[in-house]
Amino acid sequence: MVLEKVNIVLEDFYKLFYETEDLALKQGIKCLTHTELHVIEAIGSDSLTMNELSDRLGITMGTATVAISKLSEKGFINRVRSDLDRRKVFVSLSRKGDEALNYHTNYHNMIMSSITQNIDSKDIEIFVDVFEKILKNLREKIDYFKPNPITDFPKNYLVSVIDIKGTPIIKAFFKDHGIEIYSKMKIISNNHKTVTVEKEDGSLLEINALDAKNLIAVKKES
Repeated sequence: MVLEKVNIVLEDFYKLFYETEDLALKQGIKCLTHTELHVIEAIGSDSLTMNELSDRLGITMGTATVAISKLSEKGFINRVRSDLDRRKVFVSLSRKGDEALNYHTNYHNMIMSSITQNIDSKDIEIFVDVFEKILKNLREKIDYFKPNPITDFPKNYLVSVIDIKGTPIIKAFFKDHGIEIYSKMKIISNNHKTVTVEKEDGSLLEINALDAKNLIAVKKES
């Protein structure tokens, strides 16, 4: 019952918080979406490569490229190609982007001050302490949600396959060896050449590391 209340409170908070954020956007920066604003926040005062930006946001390069292209067209982003490596593009905020970030930061400061003004400082400290513990626990659980190639998992990890990439021949190879989406396996050994896994039936399968990169999995509880 208590956990259900925690879940309801968190859901209601984020729903209302983003609703007020949306109203603030419509009043101050009408041409930006929430997603675009989060990209601006992620860049901040830095100059990032597209790889660094996609990693910081936890999105694919393709998604990041689309977002940056739109923000560049709107004048919020500067894009500069590296002189040392022409394949690298650095993105940073333009003057317009800085103004949007400052507006959003000031809004956050204002709304947080407003919604906590009638709450005792000791209660705020208790809330922050508890919420930091919740965030710490959530960060530790990310391993169970984040998909990676099985080559990224160390020895003795239990994983579940959620996607199989590669050519039809690669996919047929895995299917012939009893590995499909939702198949569970244990990493027995993992080096730069091969990955050996123990399948659900107890049998072992040694996979070339290049082929193993096509098996996308998530960590499973023991």
